Parts: sequence; C-alpha cells; structure tokens
Amino acid sequence: MADAEGLVLENQDALSGDIASTYKKKAIDGVAPQADALAVFDRDGYVVLKGLLDPDRLRRVVAATRACLGPTGRNSFEGFRTQRAYALLAKSRDLDILAAHPQILGFLKARLHSEPLLSAFLAINIRPGEDQQIPHYDDGFYNAPRPGPVQGLSVIWALDPFSIENGATRVWPGSHLWPNGREPGDADASIQAVMEAGDAIVFNGALWHAGGANTTTDQFRLAVTAQYCAPWLRTQENMSLSVPPKTVATLADPLPSLLGYQIHPPFMGHVNGMHPRRLLEEKA
Repeated sequence: MADAEGLVLENQDALSGDIASTYKKKAIDGVAPQADALAVFDRDGYVVLKGLLDPDRLRRVVAATRACLGPTGRNSFEGFRTQRAYALLAKSRDLDILAAHPQILGFLKARLHSEPLLSAFLAINIRPGEDQQIPHYDDGFYNAPRPGPVQGLSVIWALDPFSIENGATRVWPGSHLWPNGREPGDADASIQAVMEAGDAIVFNGALWHAGGANTTTDQFRLAVTAQYCAPWLRTQENMSLSVPPKTVATLADPLPSLLGYQIHPPFMGHVNGMHPRRLLEEKA
C-alpha cells in the first residue's frame, strides 16, 4: 500500500525497516568498550568501569542526588534503613550524565540494543545497620527462559566508596548463565563490588545480585542505578508519567529516546499515529 507520501510497503519484512518520514531511527552514540571489558562482561555477567566521573562532576552529582533522597524503604527489599529516590530525570539536570554517559551508551549498544529504553533511574542510600538485600536479578519480572538473549542491562554508580563494610553490591559471577529455577546458595561463590566513588559496575540484567549489608555505625553507601531494557519491553518506571513532556523537551539527546520518545519499527510507540517526538515540538 502507499501512504500519503507515496511509500510502498511490499511485505511483512518491509515493516521492520525505518518507515518514518521526519524522525528517522538514530542509534545511540557512545564510546565503544574495550575488548577485554566485553570479554569479562560476557564471562562473569558484569564488569567494573573505573573513574568515569571527574572530581568536579562527582561533587555536583553527589549533591544533586542527596537533595533528591526521600524516606526509608516501605519493605525489606527497598530497605528499612535505606533511602531511595525515583524519577531522577524529573528532578535534576546534574544527574543526566549518569543515564547517558558515553561509556555506558557504548556498552548498551554493544550488548543490549542500539536504541534501548531507560527502564529505571533511581538513587539508593544504604544507611548504617541495613541488612543485606535478598538476591535477585533485574530482568526477573520478564519471566523469560534462562539463559537467553540479553533483555536488560543495569548500571550501579558508586557515589560514595563501596566497601565490604558499608554495603558494596554482592554479585554471583556467571549467574547470568544459570537456568530458570536456580537461585544463589551457600555453595555458590559471590563477591562484593568494592569501588571508588565515580566508578560504575555494569551488569547483565540476568545477573543475580544484592545490596550488601551496612555493618558500620557511621558510613553511608550512596549510589544511583540506571536500568535499561530492549525497546520492545515494558519499563519498570512509567517514564511517560514520571518525567513530564515539558521536561523531556529540554533534555539533550539521547535522553528523550531513552525515555521512549522513539519508534521501534514499524510503529511501536506512536502517539495518535505519529512519532512521539512531535509532542516535544509542542512543548518546546
């Protein structure tokens, strides 16, 4: 059939291409990961990237994150002694870099998708006396066969130094390859991701992990976590409501696309038959 602009689509395969006339597909552009980092990620399910934030940027990010923190958790998963803050892109421009850092975008393109979605973007402040979180994997709610294609990718940014004592994230290396029904047990080796402030751990959404116990009396463990998913999956946070369109209209690329202002071919994500970016034109 021919549309108003004369585009002829001959078969089903043609629908998998880019049929938009104004807002063409645009892959995220980041720093390609080193081969050794990708090899570690593929083998262990995670890799730690060192020193991604310079001291000035780190100071601004920490200040902005602390200003967003809310009350402690409502359940043991959130943490009764852990503060959280959600919808960070609606609250501070100083945190944009954590959602779209060039090194992270490169990993997303290499191991998830060239046009991913931001599934969740939140702050986590583990306070003294917090218990270890229950082991879990971030893609668990998709109920997909394991192991399988990568559905999601997660990043935890260390804004305080992560130590064994203050609750560094515990991971089970290689657990992204475990089958359905297998959970971490006493015989399964785990490590805690000790990091300096400004480092980030990048991991497969199928990797089993848990926030560590904070056994100190006077140390906090501040972090921001960004979770991403393939563009055909539902996000954890409803970004369309969490971040108002008038705010999205002010964001630099690729943040609008990460928030869902994109089309996954042929027309997944349209608004009234049009590209969602047209809404931003109205808000600009």
